[in-house]
Amino acid sequence: MKLDQKFLMLLGTIVFIVALAIAGPLVYVNQAFFMTLVIYLILASSLNIIYGYTGYLPFGFAVFFAMGAYGFGMGVKFGYGIPISLLIGPGLSVLLSLVFLPLFRLRGVFFSIGTLGAFEAVYYFMSNSTPAVAHYTGGPLGLSLPQVYSPDETYYIAVAVLVLALLVSYRIKRSKLGLSLQAIKNDVLSASASGVNVSLDRNIAWWITAAFAGVAGSLYGWYISFFYPQAVFDITFTLFALVFVIVGGRGTITGPVLGTVILFSLYYFIGLSYPLYFQAAFGILIVLTVLFIPNGLIDIIRKRSGVEVI
Repeated sequence: MKLDQKFLMLLGTIVFIVALAIAGPLVYVNQAFFMTLVIYLILASSLNIIYGYTGYLPFGFAVFFAMGAYGFGMGVKFGYGIPISLLIGPGLSVLLSLVFLPLFRLRGVFFSIGTLGAFEAVYYFMSNSTPAVAHYTGGPLGLSLPQVYSPDETYYIAVAVLVLALLVSYRIKRSKLGLSLQAIKNDVLSASASGVNVSLDRNIAWWITAAFAGVAGSLYGWYISFFYPQAVFDITFTLFALVFVIVGGRGTITGPVLGTVILFSLYYFIGLSYPLYFQAAFGILIVLTVLFIPNGLIDIIRKRSGVEVI
């Protein structure tokens, strides 16, 4: 049986990621680095589904990540156990994505700013010290979950979720839904006139994005087992995932992986000493990438090698 070249490329990407996740901590004994890398790989892959495939850029994307962490934390706090709590996190994220659906009435930058405003609103609600809210969220003090702290277990489950995220991204891209999302990205009105169910297909991409970001948040909350509102409602999660997707190559599967591995490693080993400068550098990098290599690093590899990448 002859395997499809693009599927072989996906398998190669997955093998690379799994090998890096398993062998990396043996060479560089710092599991926190690799766990954060895996979390960003999941976030970049999920953001790529709504932004790379449809063109809708949600600046408030990190709200799904934060709700995933809080959903998991509240599940553990009220004694639902780890498996159910891991479902509560993405469940809350998807529920929130349903609430945000009216934002799709906005276009372009107004949609982006609208999601950022929604992010801020949810942040202030979750960090509220009112007893009725703080009873569930912990208010400004956040949630502490030492009873479930298990970094090794969390890490390997996160790697499995990343593999699933890549498989789902590939399946979407090669499906009828992927073609519909591509049509929506090119021109919403033309897509609708051609028979594409714009609302349904776009919403499916939105829900999948929210679900994977929620799972990433749940795993992050489990891994650190203590967090307060500012730690998970951090716009940096959106900024970094966005940079990784744009620089790597939005709308592709391997591009966000390439961008995340390279740029997060640079940030971790160089940028942590100068975080403010590095965030500014990321901003400049986005501008330069959009101006000179709008399709990202993966496009350069495609042109130089002549190989069709995914």
